[in-house]
Amino acid sequence: MMHKFFIENRKNTGDLVCLDGNDYNHLKNSLRLNIGDRVILSDADGFDMLAEIKDISDTSAELLILDKEKSDVEAELDIWLAQGLPKKRKMDLVVEKATEIGFKGLIPLETDRSVVKYNDSKKEKKRKRWERVAEAAAKQSGRAVIPKIYKFFKPEALKDLKDKFDHIIVLWEDEKKKSLKSFFRMNKVSRSNSILIIVGPEGGFSEKEIKVFSEILSANFITLGPRILRTETAGITALSCIVYEKGELGD
Repeated sequence: MMHKFFIENRKNTGDLVCLDGNDYNHLKNSLRLNIGDRVILSDADGFDMLAEIKDISDTSAELLILDKEKSDVEAELDIWLAQGLPKKRKMDLVVEKATEIGFKGLIPLETDRSVVKYNDSKKEKKRKRWERVAEAAAKQSGRAVIPKIYKFFKPEALKDLKDKFDHIIVLWEDEKKKSLKSFFRMNKVSRSNSILIIVGPEGGFSEKEIKVFSEILSANFITLGPRILRTETAGITALSCIVYEKGELGD
């Protein structure tokens, strides 16, 4: 598989692209690519572009786009995770694996029972770190789009995003009957729908937060089975089940 780089601006066949900074350093010093070598460039719109290195200077590399086509890797499903802040570096794992599976982005969720607390400076450093994790995982898995990492939200603030999603699912250990299978039986969910999966931290959700999800977000409460999953496992499991249920892995 060819090496992949992400670019922000739209480009077309015949255009020249300049890679500098970290991408240039990776191309020249880590991968040791040379003039004439070819790579894949991907933009934020889900297109893959075959590009050939035409020039390498001391600070940048110039590439010519030879071909452009829509990627067949990106999922039609628009699935996001609102993940309660976990301890240590568990969020790295969530972002990495969810990116590989195909989610569109992460909303870091500051809940009542989240053990970790960050000031504004630390939040931005964490968000930038998770962006780097998502980019690395997107390259590794051959994705054409890097998942987005939203700013930090509190549960009650999710009301501002409610209209962006067709369905909102809360994974809740106290829900004993409604499974993902029953959710799909009771709701018409198409591949083009947008879905938000809300996952609690290690200590779960408070009663106040459950009330917010129920009364303000009109969320669907779901169980993943009789066993209690770790917070870093629950969202990844639900995401995998939804991708499978909607037939992305084959009909």
